This record gives sequence, structure tokens and C-alpha cells, in this order.
Amino acid sequence: PQDTLEEEELEDAGSSNVEASLEISISPTVYFTENETLTWPVAGNVILDYSMDSSIYFPTLKQYKYNPALVIGAEVGSQVLSAAKGIVETVEIDDETGTTITMDIGNDYELIYGQLKEVAVSEGDVVETGSLIGYISEPTKYYCEEGSNLFFEMKKNGEPVDPFLYLE
Repeated sequence: PQDTLEEEELEDAGSSNVEASLEISISPTVYFTENETLTWPVAGNVILDYSMDSSIYFPTLKQYKYNPALVIGAEVGSQVLSAAKGIVETVEIDDETGTTITMDIGNDYELIYGQLKEVAVSEGDVVETGSLIGYISEPTKYYCEEGSNLFFEMKKNGEPVDPFLYLE
């Protein structure tokens, strides 16, 4: 009788390990390294460059400040495409950047897309590179002078990094 109990315990332990590994393999994963590149999320020119080492002039605000993102000019209604494969973490409304998507692209890298409308993704979605995520909206009151644009920010471990260095 003692042997039987041990065998059942072993079988139970084995089955729970199998279940645990199945759960792990089901969760979506994304992987991004500093050697990889991003695709341009929208066709347009950079109207406000990334600048975290010196301040730049924001015409609407009539002030100089640091800019943790690229502000890329684009016509209202232009398609915004995912610059890398990622998992949508949040879709929220921000006073400065309007409807904004934050995407985990792996290895503690995130991409933030702002000034959007008609968002085509939901929280938890796995989005492939080049997939439609939304459209350019009218600019928020923070970007009236700059005009319609995509606010495009990249972070590593929660700190801004220059997305231009990764764009193809």
C-alpha cells in the first residue's frame, strides 16, 4: 500500500508540472533587443525631435522643455502601424497625448503611440509589426501649432530612449 501512495503522489506532481508548463507556453511573448529596428509607424516628417539632454521649443506651449518622444507630423486620418511586434498594455486617454496606446515589445522595452483615434487594438492583443493600430486624430490642445501628429515614445526600463536610433 505504501508504494501505491508514492506512485500516485509522483503522478500528481508530474501532472501539475505539465499543467504549469502548458500555461507558460500559452502566454504570448515578445522579444526586442537593442540591435533590432523599428519600422516607421506613420508616413511623415519629425516636427519635434526627441530631446532629453536639452530642452526644445514647443510652439503651442510657447516654452522650451524636454521631449521624451518623436512628434511626427501626419494628416488627420492617416494610418498608424505598429513599429514592432508587441502586446497592448493599455489604451487610455491622456490630456497631452490624447488617445494613447502603450505596447510591451519585450526585454523591458515599451512603445507609446499618442494622438490617435479609431483605435483598432485592445488591451492584451498581440500586434504584429506593420499592423494597423489606429489613425491620426486632431491634435490635443498641447499641439495645436504643431498640427496633427503622432506622439511616438520608446522606453527601456521605464526611461525614455530615442526611438529615432531604432527606426529603419
